[in-house]
Amino acid sequence: MEVWPLVEAALDTIDADTTTRQAAEAAMEVSDGCATLANFLASQEEEVPTMDFRFKVPLLVRAAKLGRDDGGVDSVYDPEEGMLYLETEDHPFAFPVHEDWTVDWERVADDVQGGYSWDGTETEVWALDWLMAYLDIPSDDYMVDDEDEDDDQYYSRI
Repeated sequence: MEVWPLVEAALDTIDADTTTRQAAEAAMEVSDGCATLANFLASQEEEVPTMDFRFKVPLLVRAAKLGRDDGGVDSVYDPEEGMLYLETEDHPFAFPVHEDWTVDWERVADDVQGGYSWDGTETEVWALDWLMAYLDIPSDDYMVDDEDEDDDQYYSRI
């Protein structure tokens, strides 16, 4: 299944700018990038209630499969919680998959653990920064302050 068109549809839904699209495309090449991209797109749900989530399952499966090849993601499925955990070297991510019952998550994940102890934290706040790391560009290129003042309040251009 082609994953990029589904990701692109989600990016269209959030009206992502060119830089964000480039970062998303670069992130798709590696397992930790897919996990980071899935986290970023999921973080936009509150801002865009009409989010197109068709990307979710294929992107998570891609992250887990690429992780077996490149070692960038360890995946754990917790059937008790209905969660897929993707742990990168830098960040742990958790994705609810209990409604995505058409996927055999036990086959997708590297490990299956009921009652998995996840030590992740809030990942939405830094989601854009982590995604932009796949382009290796300075944050000034994609963040702006609200009134061009030096007040530490920055907003994404998307």
